[in-house]
Amino acid sequence: MVKIKIDGVEYEVDEKKNLIDATKEVGVEIPYFCYHPALSIVGMCRMCLIEIEGVPRLQAACNTPVKEGMGIITKSDRVKEARAGTMEFLLANHPLDCPVCDKAGECRLQDNAFGSGSGHSRFEFDKRNIPQEEIGTNLIINHNRCIVCYRCVRFEEEKVGESNLGLFERGNHSIIGLAKSEPIDHNYQGALADICPVGALLNNKTLFKSRVWWYKSHKSVCHGCSTGCNVTTNVRDNKMYRYMVRENYDQGMFFLCDKGRFDLDWMNQNRLHSYLEAGNPSTSKEVISKIADRMREAKSIAVLGGAHESNETLESLKKGFELVARELGGKSIQWESRVTDAQNKETEQVDFLLTKDNHPNTKGAVDLGITTTSGISGIVNAVKSGAIDLVFVLKESIPEGIDPAKVISFDTNLTDAARNASLAAPIQIFAESAGSFTNKNGLRQNFEQSMNPIKGLLTVAGVVDLIFQKLTEKVEASVGNR
Repeated sequence: MVKIKIDGVEYEVDEKKNLIDATKEVGVEIPYFCYHPALSIVGMCRMCLIEIEGVPRLQAACNTPVKEGMGIITKSDRVKEARAGTMEFLLANHPLDCPVCDKAGECRLQDNAFGSGSGHSRFEFDKRNIPQEEIGTNLIINHNRCIVCYRCVRFEEEKVGESNLGLFERGNHSIIGLAKSEPIDHNYQGALADICPVGALLNNKTLFKSRVWWYKSHKSVCHGCSTGCNVTTNVRDNKMYRYMVRENYDQGMFFLCDKGRFDLDWMNQNRLHSYLEAGNPSTSKEVISKIADRMREAKSIAVLGGAHESNETLESLKKGFELVARELGGKSIQWESRVTDAQNKETEQVDFLLTKDNHPNTKGAVDLGITTTSGISGIVNAVKSGAIDLVFVLKESIPEGIDPAKVISFDTNLTDAARNASLAAPIQIFAESAGSFTNKNGLRQNFEQSMNPIKGLLTVAGVVDLIFQKLTEKVEASVGNR
């Protein structure tokens, strides 16, 4: 840590950071466009100009390291004039699209124009007009809005490892465009739109869906794989609309892949809201009663899955099954949370964020000890041999080789497993309650409740609690007159 002066006030800041990040930590914001903490520094936008005591010219804060005793000025007349001039140049050709632009409300150009702009333009010529293009399978570029910050080009080259985009022409004619004949088709088109500070890059999947100020936002963790990227959920009318990156400087989390970002429809559609018997709607009373009877009659029971659930739900569920086992006279209940090959191996990356394990809480389940030595193959073989005659499947597919007639499914959606199982119970999705996931590195991360479950819909632990209550239910003997 070193001491520096910011606008005459002394602060202690991290010497390893540049001025933009260091000042932000102490509550002083320096405006910028092209800078990103996880990308190389290019100093293209000239928005972050500041004065440094003893240096005659204005300097770019993004490219200036912190030094002991440094004195900087962020609000002088010179600095304000320079930033206003930068904004005037950037807005010379930028269209007044805010009423129809999807970036409105979270646009850095809007923020900086309001905070540092002059309020009027001296540009009297016609703005340039370049047709919008589809440059990816889920990516649109609006050249008129682009301010050539070069963030998208740097992100692709430095993080994705591809060079699909480039800067073409010069001066007033400069545009960002495709450097290849094929459209972009990688797993980070959402991230390209996300890091664009203006509304130049947009995704087809979210285009014109909602205004950002209509959302209710909560801190959460991506469910798409075992990486556990930090996200902000955007919910409207109790439906999940978007995942947006929630930057975590300490863990180096700044991006989100498309698989996690856009895998949201299942939260809003095809939900399982009724108990099922042989694929047909039934009542909770009938299904819970039959599950209890099946557990009493079973020789041995297996539970498969659970790595989609939070640590808190798994802990409650483990206690619930232990109580059930004791109530059944110590009957064996084996639980294997690892149902895929990827869960049984060391973490394998698909790309720089996405892993092959599409469960957000495999590590949490393993740490809790809900695994077997024989693995899922051992349980399947035991079911085939008849040693296990009842299997609970928690939000997973029914493994090949297991007779669906022996299966009881707990699921959030009307899946093939729920339809084919002998009995099925609806459960909450993780976003309908608060909790935590443990990612591939063993980092336990909390998430907030983002959505409200429909009345009566329980967590999987809540359903097992109902089963336990049914097992311990005492039937009163009727007494009549003699």
